[in-house]
This record gives sequence, structure tokens and C-alpha cells, in this order.
Amino acid sequence: MYATGIVIFVTFILFCARFSDSVHDRNPVPFSKLATCQEFDIDSHKCLHFFPLETIKNYQTKEYKLHLKFYVMATNDANIVLTNGYGEGTVRYTAVIAGGGNTYSWLTNTSATTLGLESHLTDILSPLWPTPIVVRQKTNGLLDVSIPGVAEPLLLADASDLTEVKSFCLYAWRNKSRWFYNCTEPEDILLDKNTDCNSRRGQCQLFVGFEK
Repeated sequence: MYATGIVIFVTFILFCARFSDSVHDRNPVPFSKLATCQEFDIDSHKCLHFFPLETIKNYQTKEYKLHLKFYVMATNDANIVLTNGYGEGTVRYTAVIAGGGNTYSWLTNTSATTLGLESHLTDILSPLWPTPIVVRQKTNGLLDVSIPGVAEPLLLADASDLTEVKSFCLYAWRNKSRWFYNCTEPEDILLDKNTDCNSRRGQCQLFVGFEK
């Protein structure tokens, strides 16, 4: 009886340790942050909407031609699809974050081939807490996806055939997801005040219903 109690106690401690070491514990995103964002909600198993790239803040530098920031609330399989067209395009890269029951993340190219650095980081997503995601592409084509403060990078691959990203889509495979973007960020100082999406929020909203 005593031994059984010890086993139960140890199991409980291990469970609590795993929970406390989750992404959301290590790098919590305050809900006040989300109040500064635009939101896109979707329940789908595929892309339903493609957003033109100019509708989101892109923190370009000499090193990075693409630098996007998202926050997502979902159970598993958050998908971010980048394309070279306004719609599916001819070149597509998909980042799947927390697939396999919130245990596995990977990148695929146009032919759905998995490539580059994968990740077995668990418990990335939660339907209750927002997960920060950064998507960047260097001028040489190297594509990386990161969870700031937790996995930098989470995913990494050569995407040199994706010479220009013109649109992107967001969804979580077979579960509801809430996506937050165009938030107030420290990197906003990098944006051209005359052209950044934040100064054209009305136009950004118009593209939410853009379907392929």
C-alpha cells in the first residue's frame, strides 16, 4: 500500500513537471498582447483563405526578406502555407507545427516531401494559451520557423526555389484554431510608416475573406 502511494506520488510529480515545462510556461504570451492584434478563426482540414503578403507586417532586413510573426491557439497540427502565387501557386512550403498529437513538427515542399530540420518538441500548442510562431526566410532562401525563447529554430530547410512569397494561408488540421497577427511588436520600428500594414488596417481586413 505504501509502495503504491509512492508510485502515484512520483507519477503526479512527473506529470506536473512536464506541464510546468510546457512552451506556454517557458515563454508565456499575455492576453493583453492579443488585444493589439488582428484575429483569424478557422475550423478546417485545408487552406480556405490565402492572404496576400502585403496584408501582414513583414519585418524585412538585409539578411531576411521574410519575417512574419503569429500567435496561434489550437489543439494540434497548426499549418502555415507559403506560396509564390495569390492562391496555391506553383511553389509551396508548409510548416506543420505540433502534428502527431502535439509531438512532431516538420516542413514540406511543393511535392509534400519532408525536408530539413524536424522537431520532436512536445506540447507546443494549446487551445487555451497562445503559442508564438516566427517564420523567416533569408535572402539566400533558407527558411526557418521558431518558437521564440523555446526553439530557435524549430524547423529549418533550404527553400531557395521559393524566390518570392506572395501569399500565405493558416489553419489547423481538423480542429478549430485562432490566429493572431499584425500585433504591436518591438520590431515595428523596422517598418516603413508609409507602407506598413498597421497603417492600412482597413485594407488588411478586406483580405480576410479572400478565397482560392
